[in-house]
Amino acid sequence: MESAYMLVFVLGLLGVASTDFLINDLDHPCVRKCKTGQKPMTCEYDWTVESYLSMSRACYQCPFNEFDCHLPHCIPMAGYMRPVYSVNRRLPGPSIQVCENDVIVVKVRNRMQNEEGEGIHWHGLHMRNAQHMDGVPHITQCPISAGHDFTYKFEANLPGTHWWHSHAGNHRSDGLFGPIIIRQSEKDDINSDLYDKDDPSHVITIIEWTKAMSSTVDLSLFHAVQMSPCDGILINGKGTNHVVTRPDNTSASVGHHLMYVKKGLRYRFRVIGAAANVAAFIFSIDNHRLKVIAMDGAPVTPFDVDRITVFSGDRYDIVVTADQRPTNYWIRVAGLLDCFRHQEVGILRYAGTPKGTVPRADRTRRAEGSLLNPFDGNLSHDATFISELTDAEEKRDDLSHADVTHYLELNGVWRNGAKGLHHPVFYPYERASNTTYTDTPVTVINNISFAFPEVPLLSHWQDVKPSSWCNEDSLRKSGKNCMYVACDCIHRIDIKENQVVELVFINILDVLAHQMHLHGYTTEIIGMAKMYKYFTIEDFKRLDAEGKIKRNLKNAPRKDSFMVPQGGYLILRFRANNPGWWLLHCHVDYHLKLGMGMVIHVEGDMAPPPADMPKCTNF
Repeated sequence: MESAYMLVFVLGLLGVASTDFLINDLDHPCVRKCKTGQKPMTCEYDWTVESYLSMSRACYQCPFNEFDCHLPHCIPMAGYMRPVYSVNRRLPGPSIQVCENDVIVVKVRNRMQNEEGEGIHWHGLHMRNAQHMDGVPHITQCPISAGHDFTYKFEANLPGTHWWHSHAGNHRSDGLFGPIIIRQSEKDDINSDLYDKDDPSHVITIIEWTKAMSSTVDLSLFHAVQMSPCDGILINGKGTNHVVTRPDNTSASVGHHLMYVKKGLRYRFRVIGAAANVAAFIFSIDNHRLKVIAMDGAPVTPFDVDRITVFSGDRYDIVVTADQRPTNYWIRVAGLLDCFRHQEVGILRYAGTPKGTVPRADRTRRAEGSLLNPFDGNLSHDATFISELTDAEEKRDDLSHADVTHYLELNGVWRNGAKGLHHPVFYPYERASNTTYTDTPVTVINNISFAFPEVPLLSHWQDVKPSSWCNEDSLRKSGKNCMYVACDCIHRIDIKENQVVELVFINILDVLAHQMHLHGYTTEIIGMAKMYKYFTIEDFKRLDAEGKIKRNLKNAPRKDSFMVPQGGYLILRFRANNPGWWLLHCHVDYHLKLGMGMVIHVEGDMAPPPADMPKCTNF
């Protein structure tokens, strides 16, 4: 008898039904049909965060026995053993699926073996009147210390597809992430007539993976003995391209992730980009068009496309019509940037298709056709920027006039002493091209490298040393020239409550698209374009004064995570009606570590912190 089946047999002897030990988030009582006027539920979750291992003993004969790959505590990944961070020994972590206005209560137990602190961010949720729940260590809270517990509690008042992830260290890239789906009633959902099924299992989370821990990859990048930042891609935690070979030369791979449909029905799929590093993915389904109906939880006028570029933090709700011959079709996720050599596939399986079968189409072929959100900004007749989509809801606020505009230049610069990358005497960046090491740039906003404070700003900003704060004005007055020396400080912008704020992002170099994320807000994307190989703030201001910069002030789409094109710009607006200290940063993990971040301080009154907030201080 196979070991996994013996486990089922033993559990039966102990009085446990054979299916009781299988973990299924969709059995949670809060996963239900949402109805107008229904009483909100309190949805409780108990999470243990810990260091763990993929392909542990819990996996038994996985991948040679597919059943074993689905056992509790088995994290198969790509069939490769490596350390991971996990919630309840899952990857992706638990799925939260609730109805609008439910109350979400998550008890987080930090049981990290290496004594690391933790914080869980609820990506896409604004945390209005619950700012202390945003989950960013040293911005909105102290880290949850190892061995300690903390309970997050907030209202699910922003419907749509969102996700949660760790905001501590490399924990997100090594496994601490999962979906949050907030549904509406059919009456309240503006797109409900566009689909027949919104199956809770039709959520797809995409991330890259490496054979080494992310901290190892980062340190190799920072200190110039570079390793591969991408060894493959995972679709809902499964990678099928790595072949596992036994001593007897038998081999197997982890099985494909399956999504089931029935011919003639229209399905709402929810796609979440969880990439940690410089990676993006092109999502497509063979022989099926994708009807985009929402981005980052905000509905858009339906837009049909063949492929979508998904960056870190992006969420796309799409409708897939099952109108093809009932069989198997590849769900393709093609890697870009640092993952350009890799493609992963899942299977869209029609009802009646035999089990164990796979599509006949070449799995290595990359999809073609019309593309939404081109990563390099090069538009053609079949490529569309997200800024060209339109909001599906009536205008909620008048953002036609900006009270204040901030210009934010994104760049990579070389500075001795910054972030410990280059020593001015032993290994200065000027000598890198003539030695065995390579130079590593510091990622900056307006030539400032962001430094996290020693205490959380939301509750203890008064305790921060005055010399730790900075912005362009303060640095100019100090006489410090950040063009030549390292400016490493708490980069801060103060905004008055209820102002209409315009942020103009300038991606100065035609090298890399940056994916930015603003906490606490969903913004209107009113303009974006690719320009020159070297495009500056001065170039933008000149063209704007000449009337050559276009702004969509009528029905601009809304997002909280947004790609700034290579050598181009992105313009967004929002009303500053959510007081707090909100992090704005590149969603590439190591870009934030290297300084591409800042805090937006929106003035105004807030609720006091909960009594059980984690404690920390600067001794």
